[in-house]
Amino acid sequence: MSNLPRQDVLQSIREGNSAAFQQLFDGCYEGLCRYAFTLLRDADEAEDTVQSMFLKLWEKRETLDILSDIQAYIYRSVYNQCLNQIEHRLVVKKHSEHLAHVISHSTQPDTFPEELETKIKSIIESLPTQCRTIFMMSRYDGLKYPEIASKLNISVNTIQNQVCKALKILREELRDITV
Repeated sequence: MSNLPRQDVLQSIREGNSAAFQQLFDGCYEGLCRYAFTLLRDADEAEDTVQSMFLKLWEKRETLDILSDIQAYIYRSVYNQCLNQIEHRLVVKKHSEHLAHVISHSTQPDTFPEELETKIKSIIESLPTQCRTIFMMSRYDGLKYPEIASKLNISVNTIQNQVCKALKILREELRDITV
């Protein structure tokens, strides 16, 4: 951010100056990724979080009301997004553990009864296309979220949201089934 005085950077970005935005991005990206990594302990997730923050910053540039230094603002934004990501991880983990608990405590052997298996396949087939694709890649192909995100060219957050959505639908649809 050496070409523009700090107080002018925000105003330039508000006016749609992509060079000022690029300068901010180039000057802060690596440091923000390292910072996000210290919170998330996942390099891909850290990069996704930082990129997401910059995308939001650019999309909302005209309405930004930043009272502090822009660098302090973007670090705080990344911090908040990391906290949201950690909270989301806990929710996904809780739901996955619950589903695993339900499945492991069924009185059936290792395979599902034919009726239950048919119902599960039917529910999965009825999921929205992207949700179904992501769920299948995660649960049946055994791919990790960053791998799926890379293959589909979407963010890890989207992957987590879609898997969470699929699990929620499965839980709701299977709630009344007893095994």
